[in-house]
Amino acid sequence: MTVHDASAAARASVERDQIVPLQFLRGLAASGVVVEHLLERYARRGALPVGVPEFCAKLGQTGVATFFAISGFIMVFIALRNGRTTPSGPAFLRGRYLRIAPLYYLTTVAIVAYGWVTHIARPDPAYRLPTAAEWLFSAAFVPHRGVFGPIQPIYELGWTLHYEMFFYVLFAIGLSLWGRRGAFGVLGALGFLIAVGPFVDAPPDAYGLRVAAYVFTRPIMGYFAIGIAIALLRHRFLHRLPRLPVPIMAAILLLALLLAALDYNRATTMAAIAVALAVTILPCAAAGTGRFAAFSRAFGDASYSIYLTHTFLLGAFAALTASAAMRGLPALTAMALLACLLCGIAGWLTWRWVELPIARRIRGRRPSEVELTAP
Repeated sequence: MTVHDASAAARASVERDQIVPLQFLRGLAASGVVVEHLLERYARRGALPVGVPEFCAKLGQTGVATFFAISGFIMVFIALRNGRTTPSGPAFLRGRYLRIAPLYYLTTVAIVAYGWVTHIARPDPAYRLPTAAEWLFSAAFVPHRGVFGPIQPIYELGWTLHYEMFFYVLFAIGLSLWGRRGAFGVLGALGFLIAVGPFVDAPPDAYGLRVAAYVFTRPIMGYFAIGIAIALLRHRFLHRLPRLPVPIMAAILLLALLLAALDYNRATTMAAIAVALAVTILPCAAAGTGRFAAFSRAFGDASYSIYLTHTFLLGAFAALTASAAMRGLPALTAMALLACLLCGIAGWLTWRWVELPIARRIRGRRPSEVELTAP
């Protein structure tokens, strides 16, 4: 093996070690959403025991913010990785659309069908089918108000995908204008949008430019910027990064996410998520092989499916386990872990038998872990 080959092999090993913990973080982010939504269902049934820590109600928000930071990181990773041709803006945007749209469309149809069947079984005077305009805006990832007021698509969980697709559009523009340096332009654009946000009020309009302007100037856009900044730093200092044992990495990661969920203020939350993401991209001893790697890859692969499918399971799960959850915090913790396990299994099966076959048919090959990152 030549010196060049050895260097390339070493770099490939580092790349592998960095992505595996990132997959683990993706799974944790999805699980945070599961726990928050489970607690909401228990609360509606009056099944929450006394003394539930306040941060538990913010795990879903933390998970979504973490997803956005990961997206920012991964998009720069795709654009800057050595030995690969930087995708053009249109090709990049097409790839991202084909990555997130199919399962989102399927789950949107499924949630409407589920609502219709439920209405047939138990008629609800307030029930109605989505209008043609709502179908159109939801399919196009355009922010709009539903009949009940909130700015969200037909499938409520799709609100995060509005942000994802808008970010992808910004990144595609950056690639088209500046190629590999497009990330710096996107950082500037995100900074501008966040800066003008305080001057943009929520409009009463159901849809239109003012609605989009309000949505895409919220502070949550800053998490994409965090991911971009960390990716640029990693690309610059890759060979100077320290190695961490997996247990230390996991401990720092979990503590950082816990601090983010405590949400003392937005700056603290952003800093904590930045730490969590930064830790996952450090080279980790033994992170690329063994049980941790296998579990992390499966966990990360399933994360998008977990996010979009868990709501179909949690209603029945909460109804069946409400009495157990009321017995105290240990029982509630056990139920939350069981829910994460079941939703994780369902998510992985959805990834394996729905997401992956669709992606193979569209792309003509098995998608890589990096390409599967969303939302």
